Amino acid sequence: MDNTTIALPKTADEELADKIADSLGAAKLISTEKLPRVRDGLRKGNLTSADWKLLVELSEPTKSGGTAE
Repeated sequence: MDNTTIALPKTADEELADKIADSLGAAKLISTEKLPRVRDGLRKGNLTSADWKLLVELSEPTKSGGTAE
């Protein structure tokens, strides 16, 4: 038997989640560190409004000019 792993095609939900996450990252609305969590949450459909608020707030620049972490 061959132990080669075959990648399954992405579902429509996964494709859409990837497009949304990529767009959020490109627009710098969500930090690159948070993108995997956002992508996973979008795929599973389990992000709450509180999750979105926190993710965006943590990605916003601080008043001193740096970025919040």
